[in-house]
Amino acid sequence: MYRLLRRCVVVMVTAMIAGPAAAHHSFQMYDQQNETWLEGTIKEFQWTNPHSFIQVNVEQDGKMVEWSLEGGSPNILSRNGWKRTVLQPGDAVRILIYPLKSGEPGGSFIEVHKQDGTVYYYHG
Repeated sequence: MYRLLRRCVVVMVTAMIAGPAAAHHSFQMYDQQNETWLEGTIKEFQWTNPHSFIQVNVEQDGKMVEWSLEGGSPNILSRNGWKRTVLQPGDAVRILIYPLKSGEPGGSFIEVHKQDGTVYYYHG
C-alpha cells in the first residue's frame, strides 16, 4: 500500500511540475512544418528573459507591416554567438522563421542574415 501511495505522489508532483513548464516553453502556436523567409528592417531587438524578440518591418503589398519574432533567452543566444548589440534599428536583414499558425505577422526566428554576410542561428 505504501508503495502505491508513493507512486501516486511521484506522478502527481511530476504532472504539477511538467504542466507549467511545458506551457511556458511551448512553441505550439508556430507552424514548424512551414519555414518562411522575411526581408525587412530591424525596428527593435529585445534582449530579454525568458525570451528575446525581434521586431522587424517588412514591406507587404505596398505597405510596411511590423512582424514580432520570438526567440530563445539571451543565455541560449549568447552560446550561439549573439550579443545584445548584433541587431540595431535600421539594419537590413533576411530572417528564416516558423510563422504563426494564425496567419498574423509573427513567428519564431530560426536564423538571421545581415547585409554584411553575418549569419546568426538560434538553436534552442
